[in-house]
Amino acid sequence: MDAFSLSVIFPVKNIAGEIGSILRQTAEQTQGLDAEFLVVDMGSSDKTVWEALRVMKELRLSGSVMQSGEGTVARALNTALVRAGGRYVSFVFARRLYENHLAAYCETAESTNADIVFGTAGEPFGKEGAAVPGAVCLQAILEEKLTVDIAAILLRRAFLEQRRLSFAESCEYGYSEEFLLCCFCAAEAAARCEAVLRRDTAFELRRGKQKPVGAAVFQRMEALQRAAEYIESRLPGDRRVSALLRERRLPQALMWCVELLLREGNGYGAVQGMLKVSGYRRYLRCGPNTPFELKKRIRLWRTLPWMYKPRKPQP
Repeated sequence: MDAFSLSVIFPVKNIAGEIGSILRQTAEQTQGLDAEFLVVDMGSSDKTVWEALRVMKELRLSGSVMQSGEGTVARALNTALVRAGGRYVSFVFARRLYENHLAAYCETAESTNADIVFGTAGEPFGKEGAAVPGAVCLQAILEEKLTVDIAAILLRRAFLEQRRLSFAESCEYGYSEEFLLCCFCAAEAAARCEAVLRRDTAFELRRGKQKPVGAAVFQRMEALQRAAEYIESRLPGDRRVSALLRERRLPQALMWCVELLLREGNGYGAVQGMLKVSGYRRYLRCGPNTPFELKKRIRLWRTLPWMYKPRKPQP
Protein backbone atom coordinates (compact mmCIF):
# COMPACT_ATOMS: atom_id res chain seq x y z
CA MET A 1 0.00 0.00 0.00
CA ASP A 2 1.26 3.51 -0.84
CA ALA A 3 2.50 5.49 2.15
CA PHE A 4 1.19 8.79 0.76
CA SER A 5 -1.28 9.91 -1.87
CA LEU A 6 1.23 12.30 -3.46
CA SER A 7 5.00 12.69 -3.59
CA VAL A 8 6.18 16.18 -4.55
CA ILE A 9 9.74 16.12 -5.90
CA PHE A 10 11.74 19.34 -5.76
CA PRO A 11 15.33 19.46 -7.20
CA VAL A 12 17.28 22.42 -5.79
CA LYS A 13 20.69 24.09 -5.88
CA ASN A 14 21.77 27.33 -4.24
CA ILE A 15 18.29 28.77 -3.67
CA ALA A 16 18.46 29.36 0.07
CA GLY A 17 16.72 32.72 -0.32
CA GLU A 18 13.80 31.33 -2.33
CA ILE A 19 13.21 27.80 -1.09
CA GLY A 20 11.12 28.84 1.92
CA SER A 21 8.56 30.75 -0.15
CA ILE A 22 8.36 27.99 -2.74
CA LEU A 23 7.81 25.28 -0.14
CA ARG A 24 5.10 27.34 1.54
CA GLN A 25 3.36 27.99 -1.78
CA THR A 26 3.44 24.30 -2.66
CA ALA A 27 2.31 23.25 0.83
CA GLU A 28 -0.76 25.45 0.46
CA GLN A 29 -1.66 23.55 -2.73
CA THR A 30 -1.49 20.20 -0.96
CA GLN A 31 -3.69 21.05 2.03
CA GLY A 32 -6.08 18.17 2.56
CA LEU A 33 -3.79 15.75 0.72
CA ASP A 34 -1.62 13.12 2.35
CA ALA A 35 1.53 14.44 0.68
CA GLU A 36 5.27 14.06 1.17
CA PHE A 37 7.93 16.54 0.06
CA LEU A 38 11.18 15.20 -1.34
CA VAL A 39 13.76 17.99 -1.67
CA VAL A 40 16.85 16.86 -3.58
CA ASP A 41 19.93 19.04 -3.26
CA MET A 42 22.43 19.00 -6.11
CA GLY A 43 25.53 20.14 -4.25
CA SER A 44 24.52 23.57 -2.96
CA SER A 45 27.29 25.78 -1.58
CA ASP A 46 24.90 28.00 0.38
CA LYS A 47 22.39 27.21 3.16
CA THR A 48 19.77 25.64 0.90
CA VAL A 49 19.75 22.30 2.74
CA TRP A 50 19.56 23.93 6.17
CA GLU A 51 16.78 26.28 5.07
CA ALA A 52 14.80 23.44 3.49
CA LEU A 53 15.01 21.42 6.71
CA ARG A 54 14.03 24.43 8.80
CA VAL A 55 10.96 25.29 6.72
CA MET A 56 9.79 21.67 6.47
CA LYS A 57 10.01 21.37 10.26
CA GLU A 58 8.22 24.70 10.72
CA LEU A 59 5.37 23.67 8.40
CA ARG A 60 5.36 20.10 9.74
CA LEU A 61 5.69 18.65 6.26
CA SER A 62 6.20 14.95 5.76
CA GLY A 63 9.17 13.96 3.63
CA SER A 64 12.90 14.44 3.60
CA VAL A 65 15.80 16.48 2.30
CA MET A 66 18.35 14.38 0.46
CA GLN A 67 21.49 15.02 -1.54
CA SER A 68 22.25 13.65 -4.99
CA GLY A 69 25.63 15.37 -5.24
CA GLU A 70 27.03 17.32 -8.15
CA GLY A 71 25.28 16.22 -11.32
CA THR A 72 22.32 16.77 -13.59
CA VAL A 73 18.76 17.60 -12.65
CA ALA A 74 17.81 14.26 -14.21
CA ARG A 75 19.98 12.45 -11.68
CA ALA A 76 18.36 14.36 -8.82
CA LEU A 77 14.87 13.47 -10.06
CA ASN A 78 15.74 9.78 -10.31
CA THR A 79 17.20 9.87 -6.79
CA ALA A 80 13.86 11.11 -5.47
CA LEU A 81 11.74 8.76 -7.59
CA VAL A 82 13.46 5.79 -5.98
CA ARG A 83 12.55 7.15 -2.52
CA ALA A 84 9.01 8.28 -3.39
CA GLY A 85 6.22 6.59 -1.44
CA GLY A 86 3.21 8.34 -2.94
CA ARG A 87 0.61 6.84 -5.21
CA TYR A 88 1.23 9.78 -7.54
CA VAL A 89 4.31 11.92 -8.16
CA SER A 90 4.66 15.51 -9.32
CA PHE A 91 7.64 17.80 -9.86
CA VAL A 92 8.31 21.35 -8.71
CA PHE A 93 10.95 23.51 -10.40
CA ALA A 94 11.97 26.84 -8.93
CA ARG A 95 12.00 28.57 -12.33
CA ARG A 96 8.48 27.47 -13.38
CA LEU A 97 5.84 27.50 -10.68
CA TYR A 98 2.10 27.01 -11.20
CA GLU A 99 -0.83 28.00 -9.02
CA ASN A 100 -3.42 25.71 -7.39
CA HIS A 101 -3.34 22.63 -9.59
CA LEU A 102 -2.06 19.73 -7.46
CA ALA A 103 -5.28 18.98 -5.55
CA ALA A 104 -7.34 19.13 -8.74
CA TYR A 105 -4.85 16.87 -10.51
CA CYS A 106 -5.10 14.26 -7.75
CA GLU A 107 -8.89 14.37 -7.90
CA THR A 108 -8.83 13.84 -11.67
CA ALA A 109 -6.35 10.98 -11.31
CA GLU A 110 -8.56 9.23 -8.76
CA SER A 111 -11.74 9.64 -10.83
CA THR A 112 -10.20 8.49 -14.13
CA ASN A 113 -7.48 6.07 -12.93
CA ALA A 114 -5.21 7.75 -15.48
CA ASP A 115 -1.48 7.11 -15.69
CA ILE A 116 -0.87 10.78 -16.50
CA VAL A 117 -2.82 13.92 -15.59
CA PHE A 118 -2.02 17.27 -17.20
CA GLY A 119 -3.50 20.74 -17.60
CA THR A 120 -3.45 23.38 -20.32
CA ALA A 121 -2.78 27.09 -20.18
CA GLY A 122 -4.26 27.86 -23.60
CA GLU A 123 -6.67 26.07 -25.90
CA PRO A 124 -8.25 23.05 -24.18
CA PHE A 125 -7.45 19.57 -25.46
CA GLY A 126 -9.90 16.68 -25.21
CA LYS A 127 -12.74 16.36 -22.75
CA GLU A 128 -12.23 17.43 -19.16
CA GLY A 129 -11.90 14.58 -16.71
CA ALA A 130 -12.05 11.89 -19.39
CA ALA A 131 -9.13 9.56 -20.02
CA VAL A 132 -7.81 8.92 -23.54
CA PRO A 133 -4.97 6.69 -24.73
CA GLY A 134 -1.59 8.25 -24.15
CA ALA A 135 -0.71 7.79 -27.84
CA VAL A 136 -3.52 10.23 -28.75
CA CYS A 137 -1.91 12.90 -26.56
CA LEU A 138 1.52 12.01 -27.92
CA GLN A 139 0.40 12.73 -31.49
CA ALA A 140 -1.18 16.01 -30.39
CA ILE A 141 2.07 17.02 -28.67
CA LEU A 142 4.08 16.28 -31.82
CA GLU A 143 1.54 18.22 -33.90
CA GLU A 144 1.91 21.12 -31.41
CA LYS A 145 -1.80 21.05 -30.62
CA LEU A 146 -1.03 20.19 -27.00
CA THR A 147 1.66 21.62 -24.74
CA VAL A 148 2.58 19.73 -21.58
CA ASP A 149 5.06 21.04 -19.02
CA ILE A 150 7.09 18.70 -16.81
CA ALA A 151 6.52 21.26 -14.02
CA ALA A 152 2.74 20.78 -14.21
CA ILE A 153 2.11 17.07 -14.55
CA LEU A 154 0.99 14.20 -12.31
CA LEU A 155 2.12 10.60 -12.84
CA ARG A 156 0.98 7.35 -11.27
CA ARG A 157 4.06 5.93 -9.58
CA ALA A 158 3.14 2.30 -10.24
CA PHE A 159 2.91 3.15 -13.95
CA LEU A 160 6.48 4.50 -13.95
CA GLU A 161 7.74 1.42 -12.16
CA GLN A 162 5.88 -1.03 -14.39
CA ARG A 163 7.11 0.65 -17.58
CA ARG A 164 10.59 1.25 -16.11
CA LEU A 165 10.43 4.91 -17.01
CA SER A 166 13.06 7.26 -15.61
CA PHE A 167 15.19 10.22 -16.61
CA ALA A 168 18.43 9.88 -18.60
CA GLU A 169 20.90 10.83 -15.87
CA SER A 170 23.77 11.91 -18.13
CA CYS A 171 21.50 14.27 -20.07
CA GLU A 172 21.43 17.96 -19.14
CA TYR A 173 19.45 19.27 -22.12
CA GLY A 174 16.33 17.48 -23.37
CA TYR A 175 15.91 15.04 -20.47
CA SER A 176 12.37 16.23 -19.62
CA GLU A 177 11.25 16.21 -23.26
CA GLU A 178 12.46 12.64 -23.69
CA PHE A 179 10.81 11.55 -20.45
CA LEU A 180 7.43 13.10 -21.29
CA LEU A 181 7.29 11.73 -24.83
CA CYS A 182 8.11 8.22 -23.58
CA CYS A 183 5.56 8.48 -20.76
CA PHE A 184 2.73 9.47 -23.08
CA CYS A 185 3.74 6.75 -25.52
CA ALA A 186 3.59 4.10 -22.78
CA ALA A 187 0.48 5.37 -20.98
CA GLU A 188 -2.75 3.44 -21.42
CA ALA A 189 -4.74 6.43 -20.15
CA ALA A 190 -4.05 10.16 -19.88
CA ALA A 191 -6.53 12.76 -18.63
CA ARG A 192 -6.78 16.54 -18.84
CA CYS A 193 -7.68 18.25 -15.59
CA GLU A 194 -10.22 21.06 -15.70
CA ALA A 195 -7.82 23.33 -13.77
CA VAL A 196 -6.46 26.06 -16.03
CA LEU A 197 -2.72 26.43 -15.54
CA ARG A 198 -1.47 29.80 -14.38
CA ARG A 199 2.15 30.64 -13.66
CA ASP A 200 2.95 31.84 -10.15
CA THR A 201 5.57 34.44 -11.07
CA ALA A 202 5.63 35.97 -7.59
CA PHE A 203 7.75 33.13 -6.23
CA GLU A 204 9.61 31.95 -9.34
CA LEU A 205 13.39 31.98 -9.26
CA ARG A 206 14.89 34.79 -11.36
CA ARG A 207 18.55 34.73 -12.21
CA GLY A 208 20.71 36.29 -14.87
CA LYS A 209 22.33 34.74 -17.92
CA GLN A 210 23.79 31.29 -17.38
CA LYS A 211 27.14 30.09 -18.70
CA PRO A 212 27.34 29.28 -22.45
CA VAL A 213 25.99 25.85 -23.38
CA GLY A 214 28.16 25.21 -26.42
CA ALA A 215 28.21 21.80 -28.10
CA ALA A 216 26.48 20.25 -25.06
CA VAL A 217 23.24 21.56 -26.55
CA PHE A 218 23.26 18.55 -28.87
CA GLN A 219 22.32 16.41 -25.88
CA ARG A 220 18.79 17.43 -26.77
CA MET A 221 19.20 15.70 -30.13
CA GLU A 222 20.53 12.57 -28.43
CA ALA A 223 17.55 12.60 -26.07
CA LEU A 224 15.08 12.94 -28.95
CA GLN A 225 16.77 10.14 -30.86
CA ARG A 226 16.35 7.85 -27.86
CA ALA A 227 12.72 8.91 -27.53
CA ALA A 228 12.09 8.28 -31.23
CA GLU A 229 13.57 4.79 -31.00
CA TYR A 230 11.48 4.00 -27.93
CA ILE A 231 8.26 5.32 -29.48
CA GLU A 232 8.77 3.56 -32.81
CA SER A 233 9.47 0.27 -31.03
CA ARG A 234 6.22 0.56 -29.02
CA LEU A 235 4.12 1.94 -31.89
CA PRO A 236 5.62 0.17 -34.92
CA GLY A 237 2.54 0.67 -37.09
CA ASP A 238 1.97 4.34 -36.35
CA ARG A 239 3.42 6.00 -39.44
CA ARG A 240 1.92 9.36 -38.54
CA VAL A 241 3.77 9.60 -35.22
CA SER A 242 7.02 8.38 -36.79
CA ALA A 243 6.75 10.98 -39.57
CA LEU A 244 6.06 13.75 -37.06
CA LEU A 245 9.17 12.76 -35.13
CA ARG A 246 11.45 12.55 -38.17
CA GLU A 247 10.06 15.39 -40.26
CA ARG A 248 9.02 17.85 -37.56
CA ARG A 249 10.28 17.33 -34.02
CA LEU A 250 13.90 16.40 -34.80
CA PRO A 251 14.48 19.10 -37.47
CA GLN A 252 12.79 21.64 -35.21
CA ALA A 253 15.02 20.70 -32.30
CA LEU A 254 18.14 20.86 -34.46
CA MET A 255 17.32 24.39 -35.64
CA TRP A 256 16.76 25.32 -31.99
CA CYS A 257 20.30 24.08 -31.28
CA VAL A 258 21.67 26.05 -34.24
CA GLU A 259 20.00 29.26 -33.09
CA LEU A 260 21.21 28.86 -29.51
CA LEU A 261 24.79 28.38 -30.71
CA LEU A 262 24.55 31.46 -32.95
CA ARG A 263 23.16 33.58 -30.11
CA GLU A 264 26.09 32.49 -27.96
CA GLY A 265 28.45 34.03 -30.50
CA ASN A 266 29.61 30.97 -32.45
CA GLY A 267 30.41 31.68 -36.10
CA TYR A 268 28.38 30.22 -38.94
CA GLY A 269 31.31 28.09 -40.08
CA ALA A 270 31.86 26.76 -36.57
CA VAL A 271 28.21 25.75 -36.20
CA GLN A 272 28.21 24.09 -39.63
CA GLY A 273 31.31 22.18 -38.56
CA MET A 274 29.59 21.00 -35.37
CA LEU A 275 26.64 19.69 -37.39
CA LYS A 276 28.94 17.85 -39.79
CA VAL A 277 31.03 16.24 -37.06
CA SER A 278 27.99 15.24 -35.01
CA GLY A 279 26.19 13.78 -38.03
CA TYR A 280 23.02 15.77 -37.32
CA ARG A 281 22.96 17.47 -40.73
CA ARG A 282 20.87 14.53 -41.93
CA TYR A 283 17.93 15.99 -39.97
CA LEU A 284 17.97 19.19 -42.04
CA ARG A 285 15.49 17.67 -44.45
CA CYS A 286 11.91 18.64 -45.07
CA GLY A 287 8.88 16.43 -45.62
CA PRO A 288 5.09 16.65 -45.80
CA ASN A 289 4.92 17.03 -42.00
CA THR A 290 7.43 19.88 -41.83
CA PRO A 291 5.71 23.24 -41.10
CA PHE A 292 6.15 25.90 -43.77
CA GLU A 293 8.05 28.33 -41.51
CA LEU A 294 10.43 25.57 -40.43
CA LYS A 295 11.02 24.66 -44.09
CA LYS A 296 12.00 28.25 -44.86
CA ARG A 297 14.44 28.37 -41.93
CA ILE A 298 16.05 25.05 -42.89
CA ARG A 299 16.43 26.02 -46.54
CA LEU A 300 17.96 29.37 -45.67
CA TRP A 301 20.40 27.78 -43.24
CA ARG A 302 21.42 25.13 -45.77
CA THR A 303 21.89 27.50 -48.71
CA LEU A 304 22.85 30.90 -47.22
CA PRO A 305 23.85 30.32 -43.58
CA TRP A 306 25.52 33.74 -43.28
CA MET A 307 22.11 35.32 -43.97
CA TYR A 308 20.40 33.39 -41.19
CA LYS A 309 19.33 35.46 -38.19
CA PRO A 310 18.46 33.52 -35.01
CA ARG A 311 15.13 34.35 -33.44
CA LYS A 312 14.80 35.71 -29.94
CA PRO A 313 14.40 32.93 -27.34
CA GLN A 314 10.92 32.45 -25.94
CA PRO A 315 10.53 33.26 -22.22
